[in-house]
Amino acid sequence: MHDYRGNATRGFHFATRFFLVVAGALAILLLFRVAFAFSGWAGFGLLSVLTIILYVTVDRWVRWLPGLLIFGVVNSLLGLITHQVPTNPHVVVSAGVAGLLLLFYAVGCVVTYHCDAAHLSGLDRCALLVYLYCMIWPTLVARKDLANVTSDIAWSVSIGVAVLIAQFATHRMRTKRDRRRKPNAADRHTWWIAS
Repeated sequence: MHDYRGNATRGFHFATRFFLVVAGALAILLLFRVAFAFSGWAGFGLLSVLTIILYVTVDRWVRWLPGLLIFGVVNSLLGLITHQVPTNPHVVVSAGVAGLLLLFYAVGCVVTYHCDAAHLSGLDRCALLVYLYCMIWPTLVARKDLANVTSDIAWSVSIGVAVLIAQFATHRMRTKRDRRRKPNAADRHTWWIAS
């Protein structure tokens, strides 16, 4: 009985946090829309403040990103099959756009799932921010025109995928290099005995 209650409590806490993250992301997007409608300066000021906050807290939100990106993967798959956006059935999606978005979200989901949040460098943080903004850009620019692959969508997807793959590759190489430089305690003890 105690295990069931503990699992139920953990599940409830996870669901609450997940809902708050999604609601917060939607509120921020709405706030951006209002700020940019009011003034370009207000919108860019808000964008600067948000960028600083996201940069400082990237080790926290990168753990949530794969769970959010899986919705993008599912939406892209449904768009590829039905040629419609699941959240807005009146918008027609071409196979090219749905395929690009599927690639974008799938790469993001896999890379951020394997991302080591405890050992992110400044470049890793910047790359994740670029990917995040590349994810938001097509939704801001081409909300209604998804029938053709436009240059905004193609550039955004290409830049986001390239930056994320480059970040992942350099992060893995840096991690392997650091492991080779720092021998563990057992290796040092064996070296001392052998000498």
